[in-house]
Amino acid sequence: MAKALELHASDGDLIILISSSGKSLNMVRAADYAKDRGLIVVTFTGFGIDNPLKGRGKLNFWADSRAYNIVEMTHHIWLLAVCDLIIGKAEYPVS
Repeated sequence: MAKALELHASDGDLIILISSSGKSLNMVRAADYAKDRGLIVVTFTGFGIDNPLKGRGKLNFWADSRAYNIVEMTHHIWLLAVCDLIIGKAEYPVS
């Protein structure tokens, strides 16, 4: 992921990183790279409240569960809600 950011991220980008446990070294390294580059890091995690990825985000969405399916489905709902708000501004009224 860090290499992908190195190749494709632009200044001012916002990076969304998702890890159920928040312990994925791939995601943690990507967060470190993004922060060092001055990019905005948003995280979606679960499990422990003090997980490593969550500690690296400027904005963090944390699901208070240790069950992968609960964490992942909560992340899906949150991400779809964000998409709906973004699309809604352009296409239809959202409340």
